[in-house]
Amino acid sequence: MSIEQLKQLFGNQEAVLELVQLENGELALRNSGSEQEPLVTIQFNEEVKALLGDQTPVVAQHMFQAALFALLEKQANEWQAEVVDEPPKLMS
Repeated sequence: MSIEQLKQLFGNQEAVLELVQLENGELALRNSGSEQEPLVTIQFNEEVKALLGDQTPVVAQHMFQAALFALLEKQANEWQAEVVDEPPKLMS
């Protein structure tokens, strides 16, 4: 995923994301103040909700953070690979 694709996805480089609960009970990550389709949704079944109780949004937040971290790590690895894969300009 290129930086341009990320900009299109998040709207700009300095995106403010929010965790919200949708009408159907799903937890969603979206651009702050946006009414567009969420970037990601998580839905826990009733058994898991009962087990997590009021910690359900906290668990969802950690899941979203892990996903975003993985996305950023993947992007950083791709940038690093592009730099490493360039042939040297001068041969010694």
